[in-house]
Amino acid sequence: MNADPQAANGNTARTDSPGVICFNGTRIANKRVAMFLECLQRDGYTVRLFAFPRHRWVLDKSEQPLDVRGTGRWSARIGSPHRNRICAVFCFHWLVLPAALLWSVWYRVPLIYDEHDFYEMNSLEGTGGRWKTRLSSLAVHWTHRICLPWVTLTTCIHMAGGILQDHLRRMTGKVLEMHNYPAAVWRDSAQPQPTDQPLSFVYIGGVWREKGVGASAEAFLALPAELRAKAELHIFGTGDAELIRWLRAQSGIVVHNETVPQDFRRFVQGRRCVGLAVLAGTPRFLLYGTNCTKLWEYYALGMPVIGTRVGEFPEHIEAAGLGLLIDETLCWQQLRDAMAALVNAPEQCAEMSTRALVLMRQASMTWEAEWAKVKATGLLPEVR
Repeated sequence: MNADPQAANGNTARTDSPGVICFNGTRIANKRVAMFLECLQRDGYTVRLFAFPRHRWVLDKSEQPLDVRGTGRWSARIGSPHRNRICAVFCFHWLVLPAALLWSVWYRVPLIYDEHDFYEMNSLEGTGGRWKTRLSSLAVHWTHRICLPWVTLTTCIHMAGGILQDHLRRMTGKVLEMHNYPAAVWRDSAQPQPTDQPLSFVYIGGVWREKGVGASAEAFLALPAELRAKAELHIFGTGDAELIRWLRAQSGIVVHNETVPQDFRRFVQGRRCVGLAVLAGTPRFLLYGTNCTKLWEYYALGMPVIGTRVGEFPEHIEAAGLGLLIDETLCWQQLRDAMAALVNAPEQCAEMSTRALVLMRQASMTWEAEWAKVKATGLLPEVR
């Protein structure tokens, strides 16, 4: 966890800064939640984050360290204790939405709720029997049905065809899509890929088989020896402990655990890399739009991508000339052939890399541009 006040980015909140109350369903702030918190910190707000006491506190997914001044069982404090009144409440999980709504009513301030997953569908794909997952999905639905009409602004990820936005608009007309584009620091740290390096296939994210990590390893290990001598496979993330143990035992595969975004960017610099975004064809993954954060992080660093035919991936990868696609069945033979094709085609990789860099240099392709949409609503006061 980052807790260095001197390292925090931008306008570190003062004691007279407006306060923001945030609610999350767990003490782990995922990438999107961390970026919300970082933007609030950068803009000068103090933050009190409340969460169910599940897992340990993980607040290191932001691009710049959060100014964490203290953590307890139920809450964490980011920035100096605020003396001014609370100016807004943010909620990042449906489970704590009723509590967030009560706080916003008590303080008479706007409530901004971020739906960064399709929770009704996600619940149906959860663990447990059919009755349990169905009951969980119904709980999400009725929490939304009751609470969303009272929420000031609902933000959400973009899924294929805007399906999540349309679904939420059945319950509230105040919905704002926010794409999961990376912070500008990603594109700013990009360097031209060298042509004389071995090709590193890289994956960043949760280490799970449904996210293609197992298939990626099997495909890499099946490459002919002469191609494996010119390639590497690097996995960045945590997840399935048994899968990680197996990966560590394989030759040519390196697992990097407990890394932060800065570590990944430093690793990529000076290397010739291809990103892996090979998602299985689950109902939720088949609806992926711009919400696959790793895809845009790869592009921002100038990486071609191997992906699967899910959601809008064909449009964002193959049609854009930025990579290759395999079937969503995660056929390792197809993935092996795609890997081999790129190992043998450094010129093609270089062309794809250049196109990716050009795409991500557009001003609209950053998280800062997405956060500006929230600021443009006027719900948050300017910090003087």
